[in-house]
Amino acid sequence: MLKSILSKMIRKFESHYDYDASYMHDINAISASATTRLMMLSGMTNYSGTNKPIWGGAALAATLYGDCGPCAQLVIDRLLEAGVDAKQLTACINNDWPTAGTTGLGFRFAHATLHNLDNLDLLRNEIVEKYGDKTLLAASFATVSYPVYPLLKRALGSAKACQKLMIGEYQAVIEPPQS
Repeated sequence: MLKSILSKMIRKFESHYDYDASYMHDINAISASATTRLMMLSGMTNYSGTNKPIWGGAALAATLYGDCGPCAQLVIDRLLEAGVDAKQLTACINNDWPTAGTTGLGFRFAHATLHNLDNLDLLRNEIVEKYGDKTLLAASFATVSYPVYPLLKRALGSAKACQKLMIGEYQAVIEPPQS
């Protein structure tokens, strides 16, 4: 019974985002309990704090860290739905920091965290000074939780490499971020 309900939820998610969630169906076939736990992760990933652009930039960088084209496209679609600016998201992917604005600050923060870069303290302090602790918490949650999905897909053999991404009317090609 639970597997059937979860399967319907997964199909609804797939339909809403035009996303192939076969890996979720595979997990559900193995264990409804595991599927429920995976779905509970969204409570952490969806905490956007008080600044959606910074949270969104961190979510995008963290997803790209996992290197999954379909996951990155899904996150972009969800960020656009949440109101994060398409031009700033595109600028993040293109390493155009002046245009990336606050979304770029979140992106650079996540990138610095995930790669243990020297500028992490500066970026963290900038977020706290300008936007507060809730924004830092949201960016931190996004940084550590968003890679779970592409990494899980990779571990299960379902990941695909990043390629061209559609960001509203913009198209972006993945380039390695530069700090």
